[in-house]
Amino acid sequence: MGLLTKKIPTGIQSVDMIVKGGFPSGSFTLLTGEVGAGSAEFAFTSAIMISLLKSGIITLPGGNEDVIIPDSVCYISLTRSKEDIMREISLSFPEDYYSAIKDNLIFKDFSKDYFKLSPFPFDEWPTETFESLRGLGRDKDLLESLVDYLNENASGSLVIIDSLTDLVRMYSDRIKWQDLVSFLKGLQRASTTWDGLIYLLLTADIFESSKQEEIADCADGVLVFEWGELGTAQRQRTMYVKKFRGLLLQLESENIAKFETIISPSSGFEVSNVKMIMGRR
Repeated sequence: MGLLTKKIPTGIQSVDMIVKGGFPSGSFTLLTGEVGAGSAEFAFTSAIMISLLKSGIITLPGGNEDVIIPDSVCYISLTRSKEDIMREISLSFPEDYYSAIKDNLIFKDFSKDYFKLSPFPFDEWPTETFESLRGLGRDKDLLESLVDYLNENASGSLVIIDSLTDLVRMYSDRIKWQDLVSFLKGLQRASTTWDGLIYLLLTADIFESSKQEEIADCADGVLVFEWGELGTAQRQRTMYVKKFRGLLLQLESENIAKFETIISPSSGFEVSNVKMIMGRR
């Protein structure tokens, strides 16, 4: 199996069918979109389904010889605890899905590294939770700690970084911004050697468009999640591929413009309909 032919399944069957088995291995993929439009649900569903595939509870359909299943699922959080993430999953997915990921998810919490660099007014929040984040020193920069962790754990894995929005807040000033861009460019280069799949979540329309475009330029793939209007009382979640090296040409050749999506209580994120480019086919 040649390196260029390998794919990593998202685990979301309705997506993998459209992209012929999954995303190119070694891809750094930006999941960006409006609040509640489905980017987090895409990441959660993918993590759960990869865990189910890895444990053999579900299997890939036949004819996917070029598809490889990640060895592990790593979830990196910058501000949220594992308990918070697992509670969200338990409330959003069936119990058997939660059970499948509970013992398979490798969770790394960088909240101490994140909050020790922030100007957070700890003295105004004298709770046990925030008290535990005080007086931590500054042995390593947050990005350096992330690099070390990824070098040790990202090879052959599905990695979810939640969220890039928090990193942009931390590194948004002019001097630190170049550090963040350098980190993202380095991440793109390193991901090709790790032979896994990396998702970074970014909330849209919080930062100026120039920053969002510079971030998107660093990524191999950019999936955009949006809300659209169905009528006066209904809204429709949609997703489209803004860019994806090794994938976008395939979608364009098949005249695929946009995906209508739903969040199902039984199986999480799903593509419900594919919108074709008008005037073709």
